[in-house]
Amino acid sequence: MSALTKIFSETKTMTKRNLWKSMKNPDRLIENLVSPIMTMLVFVFVLGGAMSYSTDMSYVNYVMPGVLILCIGQCSTAAAIGISTDIQKGIVDRFRSMPITASSVLNGHVVESVIRSMISLLVIFLISLLVGFRPKASLTSWLLAFVLLILFTVMITWVSVAYGLFVKSAEGAGSLTMYIMLFVYLSSGFIPTQTLPTVLRVFAENQPLTSIIESLRRLLLSDPLGNYLLLAIIWCIGILVVSFIAAMRLYKNKMNR
Repeated sequence: MSALTKIFSETKTMTKRNLWKSMKNPDRLIENLVSPIMTMLVFVFVLGGAMSYSTDMSYVNYVMPGVLILCIGQCSTAAAIGISTDIQKGIVDRFRSMPITASSVLNGHVVESVIRSMISLLVIFLISLLVGFRPKASLTSWLLAFVLLILFTVMITWVSVAYGLFVKSAEGAGSLTMYIMLFVYLSSGFIPTQTLPTVLRVFAENQPLTSIIESLRRLLLSDPLGNYLLLAIIWCIGILVVSFIAAMRLYKNKMNR
């Protein structure tokens, strides 16, 4: 068996294990779905009337890309909690005693998180159509939007895995949700950046999530992309490479203790 085949087989086994854990933990699935859905409904129906004055389009059309990114971010936090819990309970130590590659253990958490995120996105997208979201994307734009969502999901999940390895407890790993929400809210996800105070506006316009959200919004609504898509891809790939290297080093350091 080649090394690549071995990693693929072990990753599949670890993914099945993590999917089984998620299915036995309905609280996690409910949290991944309910929180983004409630956020969408609150912004659309409670704040949407006031927010509509700040945008030149239907507010539900404006806000949906931000909701999708928020959903993925919140779903990815479960990967941080999962790897931290495995370390606390000594499960990773058991894996260390087996002939299992280090990457397959982490890959299993990443693949499971991506699958769970895609299911959550599908549910939220269907609900968004019921509350008035009307995308105008062409087939090519749909494909580009889907690829961007996958790329962002993989990237933020590796960030979550690295964070889960960095903190010392599952409770600490759960704090990642707060940082993800902060970055989503301080972007163009829910309000135009020009409405923010100068310091916050400069930060919002130059942080990664704004280019990702703007790319999704313009793809789904058939608006001109400008350089947003290129910036989004560069941000995603750059952060993905850094977080993957950090996660692997943190995992190996923990295994050598």
